[in-house]
Amino acid sequence: MRLLFGIPVLAGLLLCFPAASRQDSLKAAAITTTDRKPASSAGFQVLPKLGLGMSRNFLVDLGLIGYSYIPDKSKFRYYDANISIMTYIGRHMMIMPKLDLQAAVFPIDREELLCFNLGLDAGLLTDFKQTSVMLTPKAGFSLATGLLRIYYLHNFLLRDKDLFPGYGRHGVLLEINISVLQGKGFRLM
Repeated sequence: MRLLFGIPVLAGLLLCFPAASRQDSLKAAAITTTDRKPASSAGFQVLPKLGLGMSRNFLVDLGLIGYSYIPDKSKFRYYDANISIMTYIGRHMMIMPKLDLQAAVFPIDREELLCFNLGLDAGLLTDFKQTSVMLTPKAGFSLATGLLRIYYLHNFLLRDKDLFPGYGRHGVLLEINISVLQGKGFRLM
């Protein structure tokens, strides 16, 4: 598990430092104006997030590819769309490929480091014997402009709920979302 988390972080650090030094040297040569609005940033990214959580089973949520849009780099807002796989690990193992949408709604503190978030996951839950569509609205908080996020999940199966014995209606998920590092020396595709 540490190796799975360490690879994206190490790759991000390696990509971050050479780009940051080039940007610093360009900033020294450029003339800046104070009336210019901060630019927005958007782009696709591979392995944008890793989430760990609990429901009836242990949850692992791995983002495969994501698109992130930050309208103003100096503000709290961001909008993410990810294709990811959530795995329920326990006595009954289940996998759910899914599309998840997330947004920062409003800041809670003056520095805009802590924000209230909303999200929605739509996926196909399977234990390789049976399958059901599952919708998961989620609400939570993000820290450090969305880098760390904690969500409360409420799962809705669109079929009989007794089909999956390891399925839980409620859950908590902690995410590390590196897609918000774009524009800070971290390159997107």
